[in-house]
Amino acid sequence: MAIQNIKGTLARLLATENLIVEHKKCETAQFNVETRVLTLPIWENFSNVIYDLLVGHEVGHALFTPNEDFTKIKAPQSYLNVTEDARIEKLMKRKFPGLNKTFFKGYNELADRDFFGIEDTDVSTMTLIDRINLYFKGNPDIQFSDEEKPFVEMTGASETFDEAIEAAEAVYAFMKEQKKKEEDKKDIEVPQMGNQGGGSDPESQSTDAETSEEGESEEPSMGSSGSHGGEDVSEEINIDDVLTDESLQEKLKEAASRFGTDYQYYEVPKVNLKSLVVPNEEVWDCAYDYWDTRYETAFPIWEQKYQEFKKDVQKEVNYLVKEFECKKSADSYARATTSRTGVLDTTKLHTFKFNDDLFKKVTVLPDGKNHGLIFILDWSGSMGHVLHDTVKQLLSLVFFCRKVKIPFEVYSFTNEWFKSDDTGTMYSDRSSWNETPHMEPGQNKLAVNKWFNLLNILTHKVNAQNFERQCKGLFTLSLGIWPEKLGLSGTPLNEAIISLNTIIPEFKKENGVQKLHVSILTDGEAAGIPYFSWIQRKDDEGYWGNVHTRDDVGFIRNRKNGHTYKLEGRFTGMTKALLNYLSDLYPETNLIGFRLISGGEFNRFLGANDQYGNEQLTSEYRKNKSVAIEGCGYVKYFAINANSLNNDVEFNVEEGAKKTAIRSAFKKSLANKKLNKKVLSQFVELVA
Repeated sequence: MAIQNIKGTLARLLATENLIVEHKKCETAQFNVETRVLTLPIWENFSNVIYDLLVGHEVGHALFTPNEDFTKIKAPQSYLNVTEDARIEKLMKRKFPGLNKTFFKGYNELADRDFFGIEDTDVSTMTLIDRINLYFKGNPDIQFSDEEKPFVEMTGASETFDEAIEAAEAVYAFMKEQKKKEEDKKDIEVPQMGNQGGGSDPESQSTDAETSEEGESEEPSMGSSGSHGGEDVSEEINIDDVLTDESLQEKLKEAASRFGTDYQYYEVPKVNLKSLVVPNEEVWDCAYDYWDTRYETAFPIWEQKYQEFKKDVQKEVNYLVKEFECKKSADSYARATTSRTGVLDTTKLHTFKFNDDLFKKVTVLPDGKNHGLIFILDWSGSMGHVLHDTVKQLLSLVFFCRKVKIPFEVYSFTNEWFKSDDTGTMYSDRSSWNETPHMEPGQNKLAVNKWFNLLNILTHKVNAQNFERQCKGLFTLSLGIWPEKLGLSGTPLNEAIISLNTIIPEFKKENGVQKLHVSILTDGEAAGIPYFSWIQRKDDEGYWGNVHTRDDVGFIRNRKNGHTYKLEGRFTGMTKALLNYLSDLYPETNLIGFRLISGGEFNRFLGANDQYGNEQLTSEYRKNKSVAIEGCGYVKYFAINANSLNNDVEFNVEEGAKKTAIRSAFKKSLANKKLNKKVLSQFVELVA
């Protein structure tokens, strides 16, 4: 599929627009001038030159052939194919001179493979339109009579589509006239041949032909001899046909792939955040109403545990703040530039005898970029055994963000927050599965179903009192005390990534953020996601149906930049493609992945990310209980041993300690490689 992606990029470059290029199991290339979708067959056994020729040809149609009704012209469609091909290829070669060589070599390769069907044919005996077609497709040695040359020149001089139509109609009218003359001549000759008893002397026939009133120059234009072995087949010649064009199209169809599964292209929808995101206040009203009615006496115990955690984590948060400020100051100093102002520094005038620098200086300190952070927390059932420790690390980070005034939002993805409907249950009303308030259905759009939601569990927007209430509530939820709507669910990670395409620009605009960091904390691969396809029943009305995506032949398509992203990997292909899609769309956004691994899942993690058998990564993981890989859609993707989360380590630094002492103590505390230490260490590097 690599060559298809390359040629798709070539098509967009030639067209100087983000055409949507699809490679399909189809017979011929086609371009939809309204949707701007260029569909190319999957040609087999073609060289790069031929592929470039065919792509350049189709882009020529995309750029220069209007969306008009061709059926009204006074010539067969095949004639217009010839004259219009000559016109658009001339314009393409004029726009991109480098295509001259490509078209010439490409058509010669096709001719060598007899794609024009003329291997055993005397070209001089072919019809005028066929010879014009061959002439403009790389055969400059084609001969034309003096009567035919004006039509060749007319075809070559066509600049507009109307002129191409005029050329096609003129050639067709000339050929009809020539055919009529041939028929009239035959009507005169037939009685003479009849008087000879059905036979004739070949020499006398030759003499008759040479002395006919039409002249021998008219014979080749109608193709009445040559490849047909001298047999009189003038009645079999149909001037409505362009045999070379028909042969080329037929051979291209044969070269197109007719086997295997067709490629499928999916599109990322724009979601409705008002429907999809459960507001922060609504989440915690639900939680506290539940706890107040059922666990009123137990809540003080949870609050005490939270306060103990908050006290313990303050040392780490303070370290982060100090490291953040130091690194930010160092980076600012590195960017600072000092220059003379041209204004005398009066405090230095007395040193004029031994000091040449008497001017004031100014230090220019460029402003750093404003940072922001979005967290996506896996709220699936498999997170149960590590959820509490993960939440503690998350709270450490948001405490830090709050302290240094970095805007942040924390979402957890779920399919358990099923809002009130007719059934009151999540899965019983199967007839409405294809209905979703989160997006507008459309052909090949990935389906974000109505059961998916993002819970806005923490936000920087609330005051200190509400922030404390919500952090305490999240800590309590992580202990496993949750109401039904906040229970752990499946893993709709892909839907969450799709939602980020809408969340990111709104977050950046609302908070004036230039550099955004998105951290996704999860313990497994995403559940599958279907796409919408219109289904029309013969005996019923049509409807939008959900169809399973195909990882082996599927691509995510970005209409904005024209890129496609292959779904490589049975369980991770969709997630990788969506992450790459998101990264290309928002290059100022860092995507960080954290994968919690328990038991013998590490090899599975490597295999899912094309690193199976990587001894270096395996050795590092065994030693450090964590490892980071690049690619996979993330800037960095961390694999963390979930068992290491429970190993508590001390972090003690005397008050007023220097930076080196703080750093040494912090590195020592990282000995057990707890998840929170790994996250915190990397976080400072990203946001400073």
